[in-house]
Amino acid sequence: MAINFKEEQVRVEYVIGEDTVRESITKEVTIPVTEKPDIERILEVNTKVESTEVTVEEGGVTIDGVIEVGVMYVADTTEGDQPVHYFHGELTFSNFVDIPEAEDYMSAYVDVDILRSSYDFIDERTVEVTVVLKKFAKVFDYRQMTIITDVTGIREELVEKELLRIENVVGENTYQVVVEGIVDVPTVKPAIERVLKVEGGALEDKNVEITDGAVIVDGQFEVGVMYVADTTADDTPGTQPVHFFEGGLTFSEVIDVPDADEDMSSFTEVKVKRWDYTITNGNRQVEVRAVIEVFVKVTEPKQVMVVTGIDSDRVEVEEELLRVEEVIGEDTVSETITEDLIVPDVKPNIERILETNAQLSNTTCIVEDGGVLVTSEVEGSVLYVADTTADDSPGTQPVHYFHRPFNIENFINIPEAEAGMSCHSDIEIKKVKGNRLNNRTVEMVVTLRKFAKVTNFRQLTIVTDIVVVSPVVDRDECERPSKIIYVVQAGDTLYKIAKRYRTTVDAIVDANNLDNPDYLEVGQKLIIPRCIIDDRDQPRRPRG
Repeated sequence: MAINFKEEQVRVEYVIGEDTVRESITKEVTIPVTEKPDIERILEVNTKVESTEVTVEEGGVTIDGVIEVGVMYVADTTEGDQPVHYFHGELTFSNFVDIPEAEDYMSAYVDVDILRSSYDFIDERTVEVTVVLKKFAKVFDYRQMTIITDVTGIREELVEKELLRIENVVGENTYQVVVEGIVDVPTVKPAIERVLKVEGGALEDKNVEITDGAVIVDGQFEVGVMYVADTTADDTPGTQPVHFFEGGLTFSEVIDVPDADEDMSSFTEVKVKRWDYTITNGNRQVEVRAVIEVFVKVTEPKQVMVVTGIDSDRVEVEEELLRVEEVIGEDTVSETITEDLIVPDVKPNIERILETNAQLSNTTCIVEDGGVLVTSEVEGSVLYVADTTADDSPGTQPVHYFHRPFNIENFINIPEAEAGMSCHSDIEIKKVKGNRLNNRTVEMVVTLRKFAKVTNFRQLTIVTDIVVVSPVVDRDECERPSKIIYVVQAGDTLYKIAKRYRTTVDAIVDANNLDNPDYLEVGQKLIIPRCIIDDRDQPRRPRG
C-alpha cells in the first residue's frame, strides 16, 4: 500500500519563557503649579498604571511604564474656608526581566499590577508616594508550523499520536481612537465653578462581535466628574461645596483582522490612555474627550491528533520541537458584591456621599480540579461631605475621606481543569455604587466581570514532514543498480530525494553538476547515485 499523510498549517504562539518580578517605588510628588494653595489635609491618594511600553531584547524584556498619582486635599488658606483641590503626579519605572532565549524579533505579553500603595505627608506642598508593583512578562514567537495529523500505508501500531489543544492565531490588531461626548450636570445640582477631576474607565456593556475580516467592539465608559460648585449667587459665597455626578461615553469601532471569521474566538482589551475635558454651556456641561486603545486577537481553537513519531524503515521523518500553552478552557462570569463600610470613629458623620471607589490589587488565581479559584483584595473608599449641623459654623461642608480593604473570591467552573495547571485571570470593575444606610454606614455595591483561562504547558517533538524511502535489502548496496533517473515533482527538495533513495545531497549535486542545489524545476531529470553502503551495525527498524 502506498504511504500517504495528511498535513495542516497552523500559526501558534511558541512559548520562549516567562518570569515575574516585584519592585517597590518611592517618589515625592509636588503640587505642580504655584496657583494652587498649600496642603492642610490630604483627603485621598489614588494610583493607577497609566501606560506600559515593552521592548523584547536579546536575553529578556525591558518594561517601561508610568504610574499616575492623583492627590485630593483640603487647602490651607488664610480665609480658613478649606477649599478642596486636586493635582496629578507621575511615577516612572523601568525593569529588565531575564528570559534567556528571548530575541529582539519576538513578541511579549506583559501584565503590571499594583499590589499596594501608601503615602506620607512631607510638607505643605509635597507628598511621598510608595507603590509596590508585580510585573509578569512572557515572551513568545508566532510560528507557522506544519503538523502531520494522519498517516496511511503504515501499520497503525507503528505511528505514535497525541491529542493537542491549540489556538491557531488568525491575526491581531491594535487601534487607537478619540471618543467624545457631553456629560450634563444634573438639574438638582449647582453649576460648576471649578472641576477637581474627571475620572472613569469602568467599561460597561462591552460587546464584541467577529465578522468576516473584522472585529466590532462597542460599549460605554462610565465618566465621573467631581467639581466645586459655583456659589456666587448664594447668600454664603466662598463655602465651595463639592459635588459629584456621572455620565457615559459610548463608542463603536471596527478593527480589521483580515482572516477573521464569525465562528472564531477573540481576546479584546480596551484601555483609556488619557482624558481631557472642557466646561461648556454656562458651566452646566462637561465636554469629555478620551483616547482609547483597543487590542484584539482572533484565534481558532482546535483539537488535533498530531503525529509524534513513526517507527518504520519505509520513511524518514523531519521533526520539530513544539512548546505551546495548551488551552484547556476559559469562561467569563459577572458578580455583584455588597460590603458595608463603617466611618472610623475619628471621622464625623456623613451628610452626603460625593464618590465611592473600588480599587483591585493582588489578584491571584489557583487552578483546582474542575475550575479556577480567583481571589483579589478590594480597597473600598468613600469621599463624603460631613454633617456639620452640630457645629458652630453650619454649611461649611467639610469634605472627608475614609477607606477599608476587603477580600473577594469566586470559583469559575472549567470542567477539564486539573490542579497543577496554569491560569490567567482578569477582573474588571464595571460599576461602583454607594448607598448611605445611615450617618455612619455606607453600603458599597461593586459589579465585577471576572475572566479565567486555564492552560497546560506542553513541550513535545512533532513530525512535520515524511519522506518515503527505498527499503533496505539484505545485499550490499553496490550490488544494486548504481543509478536511477528521477523526475522532479512539485514540493521536492534535494534533501527529500536523497532521503528517499538512501544517498546524500552532495552525491546528487556531483552526479548532476548542479550550480544551485536550492533550485529545482518540476519535470527536471536527475541522476540518483545508489552506491551507498548501509551501516550494518545499526538496528533495523520495523517494516511498515
